Amino acid sequence: MNQTPQQKAKELLYYYYILIQDIGGELGQEILVSILAKECALFAVDEIIKATTPLTSTYFWQEVKQEIEIYEE
Repeated sequence: MNQTPQQKAKELLYYYYILIQDIGGELGQEILVSILAKECALFAVDEIIKATTPLTSTYFWQEVKQEIEIYEE
């Protein structure tokens, strides 16, 4: 099943949130962890867009990026 841009954005945000929370342990405050997760997810999507060839559409990843940018828990 293909994911929507919204689902992919949430998946990336959740992945980085958990990763940062695990690394930060007790030091990881929720707001800071959310901000860092969002920045990591945006970085990952930007790298995917840069690596995309001209023959491949970046539309999906542009939509994912927009969803990450507007996402708030």
